[in-house]
Amino acid sequence: MKKTIYLLAFLLTSIAWGQSVTVDGANAQVSFLFLDDDVEGTLSGFQFTGTIDLRAIEDAEISGSVVTKTLDTNNWFRSRHLRAKKFFNAKEYPTLDFKSTKVTGNKDAFTVEGLLTIKGIEKSVAWQFTNSENTFVGKTTINSQDFDINIHDEKSRNKLEVTIQLPYSLQ
Repeated sequence: MKKTIYLLAFLLTSIAWGQSVTVDGANAQVSFLFLDDDVEGTLSGFQFTGTIDLRAIEDAEISGSVVTKTLDTNNWFRSRHLRAKKFFNAKEYPTLDFKSTKVTGNKDAFTVEGLLTIKGIEKSVAWQFTNSENTFVGKTTINSQDFDINIHDEKSRNKLEVTIQLPYSLQ
């Protein structure tokens, strides 16, 4: 009986203290929605680098990239056009990159501020993350004109909502 109690205490302590996470980049999902046109798409080839400890979320370092040539809008012609030199220029800029500069909040809801680089242009963005069922879900809104991607002449018509889903496991 004592062994069972010690084992149970050890397991509960391990669960309470083992709050570092391993992000499952292979199953991460990055999607976007051009708000003015109601055009949805995805990006693949996600690579995560960084550290996240749920006990000290403010110390997290979150960075990653996606492969530009994987941009897919479920319309072959449109996707190819967006990957071309005029827009995302996938040949010259093979990845879209993000690196955090500040994380605030708690393990259930946090904000990640950082630098997003598209086509060699770096801009500050803030992601709002929630944590549910071992998946971080982050959302941000950007304007493609800030990255020299001019879908429409009017800046206000170039807004995108970007969502990232990062499944993870506890270590």
